[in-house]
Amino acid sequence: MEEGFRPMATGQESLKALGYDQTLHRSVTPLGHISLILSDITPTASLLVVATAVIAVAGTGSPIAFILGCFIAVNVAFCMGELGSMFPVAGGLFSIVTRVLGRPLGFIAMVDYMGQAVFLPASVAIGIGTYVHSLAPSIPEGTISGVGMLVVTAVCLLRIRFNSWLTATFLAIELLVVSAIAVAGFTHLHQPLSILTHPKAVGGHGVLIGIAGAAIIAAIATALFSVNGYDSGINFAEEVLGSAKEVGRAVVTAALVGIVFELVPFVAIVFAAPSISAFLHSGTPLTYVAGTAFGSNFKTIITVGALLAIFNASVAITLQFARIVWASGRDFAWPEPVSSWIARVEPRRGAPWVATLIVGILASILCFQSTLIAVVTFTAVLLIVLYGLIAVAALVSRVKQRDLPRPSRMPLWPLPPIIALVGVVVALTQQKGSDLITVAVLFAVGLVYYYLFVARRPGRYWVQADLPRPHDATPPQPGAE
Repeated sequence: MEEGFRPMATGQESLKALGYDQTLHRSVTPLGHISLILSDITPTASLLVVATAVIAVAGTGSPIAFILGCFIAVNVAFCMGELGSMFPVAGGLFSIVTRVLGRPLGFIAMVDYMGQAVFLPASVAIGIGTYVHSLAPSIPEGTISGVGMLVVTAVCLLRIRFNSWLTATFLAIELLVVSAIAVAGFTHLHQPLSILTHPKAVGGHGVLIGIAGAAIIAAIATALFSVNGYDSGINFAEEVLGSAKEVGRAVVTAALVGIVFELVPFVAIVFAAPSISAFLHSGTPLTYVAGTAFGSNFKTIITVGALLAIFNASVAITLQFARIVWASGRDFAWPEPVSSWIARVEPRRGAPWVATLIVGILASILCFQSTLIAVVTFTAVLLIVLYGLIAVAALVSRVKQRDLPRPSRMPLWPLPPIIALVGVVVALTQQKGSDLITVAVLFAVGLVYYYLFVARRPGRYWVQADLPRPHDATPPQPGAE
């Protein structure tokens, strides 16, 4: 064990023990860290944007899908908390998979993350257009979403400490909004329990039809996506003050808080729908229920709050994925000089500015020309595959790396990774064939690149700082092949 890698070591000491220099600015407080994670989970934006996709797939069975998804998510968070405290670096899950399961699988995890880096910020930012359009139907959804994403990108180029305070302020407003939605639901319950035991969805010609359990299982992946974001606690670890143990605790704490603030209002609002048919046909079903409960003015307030929450979430998510893309450059995942270019950090603000622009501009393009459901379902498959790799890593690490310190240990091991892995496998079996094929092709292309280029240059590319290198190998220098 390298000196300095201790359970109560500071984040900077842990980073040094893993072989990395401190490049990003370490200035975020533990409270700011949790605010960033919760903003990434974004209870309000997830409810009003992503949860709409859960309802579209599972109908009135969506609360069941949400409960199952949240149960799986808690167990995944336990795995991430332990592993993230062991390896608190900006590469997050792909760094963990590489260190536990090896370079090839770690590279696949990185490719998975790169796909999410493009699609996940867009999937949330598209909600800006959805809710602005609901207030002003004359404004095209795609245009306002794309412009909103460009503004988000500009904000993300500022100091991370400023962004942590900005997201904390918006988060306070967001939690008030989601609490108001819960109150609207619980004070206006209309539907019987039978909407769960005999779930309905919208069929052809707009009529209600019964749905099979397979549709509910298929919606679990999107429910998982809705509460996703707690992995950002690891991706921000190189900029957070405090110890490695606190990184693991922050991941689990934020996951539990975020899940409660999503699950409770979601269940309440489904049972508060005055008309199941109108609820399922609505493009914004949650604000539809809020409006019928407390009137159009309340609906407008909720919609404005949703816009603030979506903007806040877009900032936090773009910040996270900029760090992931930046880490892929630092670890030389790409041919030179591309890796060195991606790994650039603006000295004064400490922002990985090239990586931020890559994430923000690609997401903006997608916002201008894509639809919500297509983006969410594809991204959900990427997400649950990565969850599966983390569950396997949590099992393997306890066997292969039992002598390594675990600053934050998961409870009830090995149940959390086993539950998470079973949930991931079940959810994958019910996903759309086109999404599964797209992900498989993406991974195949990644493996071809890895074995034809990266693996043939050991010690020069895909260099994880604490992994052994050939004695005569050095990291590539700018301008090298």
